[in-house]
Amino acid sequence: MSKPLVRRVLEILHENPGLSVKELSTLLDISVERVRGLLYKLKSSGFIERAGKGYMLTERGLRFLEYLEKSKAPVHREEKPVEDTTRIHEETPQPNLPETPITRGIQVATELVHLQDSIVDLKKRVEALEKRIVELEKALRNLEKAIQAKQKRSESLVLEEPVMFYSDVVNKYGQVYIEKIISENKVKKIGALVVDSEFYKEFRAKFPIKIQDVDKLSHHEKILLDEMRREAMVVLFAGREYRLVEE
Repeated sequence: MSKPLVRRVLEILHENPGLSVKELSTLLDISVERVRGLLYKLKSSGFIERAGKGYMLTERGLRFLEYLEKSKAPVHREEKPVEDTTRIHEETPQPNLPETPITRGIQVATELVHLQDSIVDLKKRVEALEKRIVELEKALRNLEKAIQAKQKRSESLVLEEPVMFYSDVVNKYGQVYIEKIISENKVKKIGALVVDSEFYKEFRAKFPIKIQDVDKLSHHEKILLDEMRREAMVVLFAGREYRLVEE
């Protein structure tokens, strides 16, 4: 059974103080990222310290290495594959060993690492939540604008719908009323239709309308377009688009 990875790192640094992360990665045949994780935990526990561009054992680390060699404690778990995250508590002596300041230090360091992992995970969740909130706020603003525009149009309508047949308007509102709103220019009479003036103005602004875009028009716009064609207010130009006839 191979030695715990922590012990191997300590032994290598004891024999070759000042080794860099890359050099340790080569000697241990593991990834640079995993070596950095191990060194960070050992440094947090006070077992190693920086030495130029590399690392070396501290007095505490040396005592811990001597303790490991004397105890000859068996490895209690196989090392995880390189791609897995290495945990200090999976490579330290068995829990049945007497607690010492050194083993207590490892336990505290492990707890700190777990806490840091939780903080990183929480930070990612908060960032994702903040992004989602921004998207929802944008969607809400767009919805509010659409509602306001619809309310504004509804308030300006003098008919139940922006485009209605003249006969239906007379039956529903009476001849006197329809003549009154026509004279006030609130609606326009186009062929057999009565059209809200604002709606008519917005529709005219869409011209010229390409043949392939006709299907994108609303129900009322299609009715109005057909009636304007019958009244020769719109012509099909070159078979490609509808154009207004100059009044």
